[in-house]
Amino acid sequence: MTTPNDSLDDVRMRAEKGDARAQYFLAAKLSGAGKKKEADRWLAAAAEQGFGDALYTLATRRLDHDGLNEAADMLARASKKGSSPAQRLLGVLAAMGLGRERDWREAIRLVMNSAKTGDPAAMRELAMLLFAADPEDRDGAGLIAAAAPLDPVAAAVAVRRYCEGRAFTDAQAANTQLNFLERARYPHAAFLRKVFAKAGAAAPQSPAAPDWTRISDKLSNEPAVPSLAAEKLCDTPPARVFRSAYTPEECEYVIAASARRLASSTIVDPHTGATMQDAYRTSLTAILALVDLDLALVMLNRRLAALARRPPEKAECLGVLYYAPGKEYRPHCDWLPPGPEFERGGQRAATGLIYLNEDYEGGETRFTVPDLAFKGRIGDVLVFENLNKNGDPDPASRHEGVAVRSGEKWLGSTWFREKNYRH
Repeated sequence: MTTPNDSLDDVRMRAEKGDARAQYFLAAKLSGAGKKKEADRWLAAAAEQGFGDALYTLATRRLDHDGLNEAADMLARASKKGSSPAQRLLGVLAAMGLGRERDWREAIRLVMNSAKTGDPAAMRELAMLLFAADPEDRDGAGLIAAAAPLDPVAAAVAVRRYCEGRAFTDAQAANTQLNFLERARYPHAAFLRKVFAKAGAAAPQSPAAPDWTRISDKLSNEPAVPSLAAEKLCDTPPARVFRSAYTPEECEYVIAASARRLASSTIVDPHTGATMQDAYRTSLTAILALVDLDLALVMLNRRLAALARRPPEKAECLGVLYYAPGKEYRPHCDWLPPGPEFERGGQRAATGLIYLNEDYEGGETRFTVPDLAFKGRIGDVLVFENLNKNGDPDPASRHEGVAVRSGEKWLGSTWFREKNYRH
């Protein structure tokens, strides 16, 4: 059987003989060597033979508005060939109603199929859905425990659950998972180690082995959005705060899911509409695009949209911002200049911010006109309007991310458009 560690010559020989698996691995090797055109040819050959992972890879390239239906069809074919990533992404499309009818139960069925094969990513996203209803859910704890040795996102959640004193956790397992995160250079591992050291010892508790019928019953309906009271922060711009809208484990999940995608932040050039790097904004950003989502992130995105009083279809992709000491985002407005991106979904009417941690000094969100600064606790959400009552850009929405003095700041950010952004 062809493996990624086989020599290029051996893989090429098998690919030329028509081995679809070899064709897929040859495409990956050639792509890594910068030979894109030849890589695409072999990828297409593998997909032509119905190789699941090749179909999945091609589908991820067609997830824009015009290619959604084709992508969904390719993912469905890949799923039938046993591609676990294809089943999980097809579940996201079913949950969001993209390229197919919206069907939550079908989404759960697809992801459960992957979880039953031992896919750790599928297991941890199901666990997060269970924890949304009950943070102490024993089935969820069992899924996280099974996934954690193989998946850094699951490991981060498992450690955080122990630090929060949740049921069905124990110190030895949490320490093993934390060692795994440190070896993987998880950027939030140092903080977790500090909290772990302070966590009180608890008697080990064994989580449940997965009971798929029980899990399916629990997840038959989409998780409800918690009812939260809004605190008024200011009238100009209209801004409101929702306390503890996300649990610490959910915040850790977002950080872990985004960590490997961090790159230098960009701004929109007000004259050309092009994105560019600039000293005005010195954080790192991870954009969780459609291909990066899972059902847990779909649920968390929907919660933010509900708090912003917007349909989720008007949301841009969730961005996760990382500010090291000294990093900042100087005073700015979130409006878009005229251009193709503005035409796609209209103006950025509102901004939703999720405060994913609190262990830092400085880093406030400060509105410049009312000279009002806000610093959320972990799990808090701030929503503010960028347009006035006439639908025009409101200068009072000008704000900044104040420089972090010490520690590290993690922030989730979503802009909500005037029109549907996702179709």
